Amino acid sequence: MFNTSNVPKQITGTVEDLKFCQYYYRDLEEATLPDARLALRLRRYWWILKKHVWHTSILGRHAIRSRILPPTKLEKSAFKVTITSAKENSKILNLQEGEWVEVRAATEIFATLDRQDKLRGLRFTPEMAKFCGKRFKVYKKLDKIILEATGELRKIKTPTVLLEGVFCDGTAHGGCDRTCFCFWREQWLKRPSSKT
Repeated sequence: MFNTSNVPKQITGTVEDLKFCQYYYRDLEEATLPDARLALRLRRYWWILKKHVWHTSILGRHAIRSRILPPTKLEKSAFKVTITSAKENSKILNLQEGEWVEVRAATEIFATLDRQDKLRGLRFTPEMAKFCGKRFKVYKKLDKIILEATGELRKIKTPTVLLEGVFCDGTAHGGCDRTCFCFWREQWLKRPSSKT
């Protein structure tokens, strides 16, 4: 018989009331060894270099300048069409489980990102770029997540979904083997013209 005495009365209880997920940061910190191969500062510079190479491969040599330096007036007018098309594609799709979607092209997704490669706080990672242009089924709408650093249950503000079979392979993050779901903002997806 299932024991309900340990289950919190309310899902919005305090951090102490919640049962932590398997990926809770403090537990993982105790169960793993630190990566002592390189100093943190060198690793940070290496990540910045890899990020700029990745941006250049997607956006091209000329567009990368606007990601690193503030754009000039001429560049703003040249990329106005891209920004306008990104805003037009920002409508809420209200995706449901089992619905087919197509991941937008990497250049369209980059038009929605800020300088930290985020859209409303959610990062678009290099591992996600390989799924661009492909079709997937929506596995689940993402409404709540537990922050691993604190164990706090938080509500997602912007429509976000998980896609079937779309996992992070960790290649851009030191070969991490966790195989986490990739979180997808609805702005990065579109309904395909014909179903497969």
